[in-house]
Order: sequence, then structure tokens, then C-alpha cells
Amino acid sequence: MNAGRTREAKICDAYLLREKAQSTSTIASAARIHAFVTAANAFITCARDSPPKQVNERLAYYGAAGECYSEAHDLKNAGESYRMGQQYPAAARAYREGGYFDEMVEVITRHGNTLDSGLLKRLTMAAQMHYFKVYFIVQLVYKRC
Repeated sequence: MNAGRTREAKICDAYLLREKAQSTSTIASAARIHAFVTAANAFITCARDSPPKQVNERLAYYGAAGECYSEAHDLKNAGESYRMGQQYPAAARAYREGGYFDEMVEVITRHGNTLDSGLLKRLTMAAQMHYFKVYFIVQLVYKRC
């Protein structure tokens, strides 16, 4: 492989891995999950290897990694990848779906202005319900002690 084309080869490989994952049968769920995680990791490598001046390219690779992690149901890494790709609505949704409320609240606190009002309202309500439930459980346990 030509040393000047190593980065391009890695990029092509990441897209090929994603295509392979997409074509993996949903019946073979373990193989499909593994394929999407492999593709996601390849996109993360591409993002990290992107030259500093190619910001949009790097953000796109992080977004692609987030999509792959989402397909693999690895929602914590999906949220992190979407966040690194500045795709804050997708990050917040992934965190919400995965039950990572602290991370979701951090996204809506720091980047709530990038979320549409309906999504922001739904996420805020989900966080309130979650933390109320946690508070209620702690109170029950505390009273028993």
C-alpha cells in the first residue's frame, strides 16, 4: 500500500465495513452487532486521523460511527460519537434510549439551543421522571434504615 494513501485506504475500509454490517442478516444478531461495532471503530479511527483543517470530514466520521454504534445497540458509545460529531439531537436521543440520563442532561444543558423545542421538552420530561423516580427510591430506602 502506498504510504501516501494509507488514510484513504482506511476510509474506504470503514465504508466497506459498514456496508458489510448493513448486509449482515438480522437473524445473525451477534454477527451483525460485531460487524457494526467493527465499522464504528473504523470510523472513529478515520475521525482521529483526519487532518485538523478537515473539521467537516472529522465530524462526518464521528456521525457515521454514532450510526453504527446505534445499529449495534451500543448507545453509550453512539451518544459519545454523535457528541464528538456535534450531532447533539442524535446524541441526546441515544443517551435517552440507553438510559444514560446524566449524559443526556449534560447534552441538553450545554447544547439545548441546537435541539428543536419538541425534542427538548420530551427529553427534559424524561429526565425529570427519571430523577424523580431515583429520588423516591432513595427516600424509601432511607426511611427503612
